[in-house]
Amino acid sequence: MKTAVIFNPAAGRGRSLDILPKVVTWAEKQNVAFELFTTTRPGDGVRLAKLCKFKRFEQVVVIGGDGTINEVGSVLKGTGIVMGVIPGGSGNDFYKMLGNNGRPENGFKTAFFGAPHEVDVGLVNERPFFNTVGIGFDADVALRANRSTGMSGTLVYLAAVFQSWRNLEPVELEMKLDKYKFTAKVTLVCIGNGRSSGGGFYLTPQARFDDGLFDICLIEAMPRSKIITYLPRTLNGSHIRLPGVRMYRSRKIVISSYQKFPVHIDGESLAAAIDLAEFTMESKKLKVAIAG
Repeated sequence: MKTAVIFNPAAGRGRSLDILPKVVTWAEKQNVAFELFTTTRPGDGVRLAKLCKFKRFEQVVVIGGDGTINEVGSVLKGTGIVMGVIPGGSGNDFYKMLGNNGRPENGFKTAFFGAPHEVDVGLVNERPFFNTVGIGFDADVALRANRSTGMSGTLVYLAAVFQSWRNLEPVELEMKLDKYKFTAKVTLVCIGNGRSSGGGFYLTPQARFDDGLFDICLIEAMPRSKIITYLPRTLNGSHIRLPGVRMYRSRKIVISSYQKFPVHIDGESLAAAIDLAEFTMESKKLKVAIAG
């Protein structure tokens, strides 16, 4: 299979730089040949994925985080090109859906030799996403995590959580789902194609990325003291049974407000807050290599 690797050296605040030599060594032992492409700035994942498509690669392996996966996946959806994933970011939440466990070498094997599986592609205001979209507190955490320096992995998100908690401001939203329409004052809303966001917060723990549905976690407005007791429960998904937490499933979602609200898409914050978010499922699927 003609394989390309798109490598983001900035992912995970340089974490991916330690991973690339290990991938190269493993590939040499397995007699796996690939052509390497390296991103140099935001948006390069899109440009390089288009180049790989033009050069007729059958498989593109991404070494990076959820942001890089979003850029590459937005080009590969609907093409039949298989995307493999080797986690090199801070959160690596999409990777958690692929069924890998154990040693890194097992993840390498899945990325290059895993079974192709079609997964859903969500659209928010016509922009593709593959894992989660967050509104409110969740989005503010992503913004602060992206701006932070000196830490990596889950620590980045934990520090951002406490910073956001100190400045917590609920937002009033009108929500239209397939079967429901309501207005609510909320702490956060997470729209999940995947289960995890923020490096391991399982806000939508029952989500599947191939069922054609969005999972929605809505946490109602509540005092700061109460929110901080809820957060540990999101690490294992048990928060869904707590008062003030609402879970839904829907094919279409419209969220609007008289006040602008912050949003993150696959962990990357939008440059400006918005007052309308429309969610639909893309008709095109993305082929991803998963563990057998």
